[in-house]
Amino acid sequence: MTDVLLVVNVDSDPDPVSTYQEDSSVLAKYSRMRDIIGKHANGAAAWTILTGALYRDRFYEPPYLDFWRSISSDGADLVLHPEEDLYGPGPGTGEDSCSYYHTGHMRDVILSRVEKMREAGLSFAAYRGGYHGFTPEIGAILKEAGIGIELSCAPGIVWPQKAASWGNAPLSAYYMSEQNQAEPASADESDPLFEIPWAWDGVAPGTSRRFVVGENYMINEFSNLEAMKGVWDAVVRRGDERDERQIVSMVCHTYTMGNPEFEERLNAILSYANANNGRIVSPSRAKEIFDERA
Repeated sequence: MTDVLLVVNVDSDPDPVSTYQEDSSVLAKYSRMRDIIGKHANGAAAWTILTGALYRDRFYEPPYLDFWRSISSDGADLVLHPEEDLYGPGPGTGEDSCSYYHTGHMRDVILSRVEKMREAGLSFAAYRGGYHGFTPEIGAILKEAGIGIELSCAPGIVWPQKAASWGNAPLSAYYMSEQNQAEPASADESDPLFEIPWAWDGVAPGTSRRFVVGENYMINEFSNLEAMKGVWDAVVRRGDERDERQIVSMVCHTYTMGNPEFEERLNAILSYANANNGRIVSPSRAKEIFDERA
């Protein structure tokens, strides 16, 4: 059977948005998630680092920098994760639009965060937009910033209010067209971004609530174990049918750590993936393996 590479997106946003959480509480949840990722993936993961109007600098300063260094030494990749609407509002936020269309604003956000991390001796391997938001203009900024991997894609999702346009995107990792993020790059495009889509069963682009994907994807907090197993099985079956290695991602959130329901579910789905043709890797390692087979 064809193996499946799984990238675990660890979303480190300190939900709930409306309630400030002390650093000690946030870091305790991070530590618990680190233990789980260590158990199932030897530390390999995609840890997002939030930035938004509400918390523009918080997670780019002590005491968080030491934690980012420690998980990097575990084998994790750091992922720039702007949440301009949720932890905002940023410019353009409204019922039918969002900040991701404001290229000048996003350029300032991305380049300033990259520089902030560089000053701390750290770097971003990848980018993931809030609510799956991404535009070709953001892609150009990422390349300027030296970020070569993109993680926003949820195939089937088309939410123009959030700049999310992934309706016909490939179901496994691909190099992205600079003109249309849902299409593979042409042979003559130079230095395209590497996209790793969320695992999807291909049945329907279901949601658990407005602008949050649900049981047709692998999202620990907004699905259930049986549904996530079903998505994984669909991905494994797709790889066998096509005789092609599949490279996909899932998401889990640190804010649920300490809650037995979510911890048990996460442990269970990672165990299931590992036992059923899966191998958990970082985004950088996924790209290396993809390139080896190209």
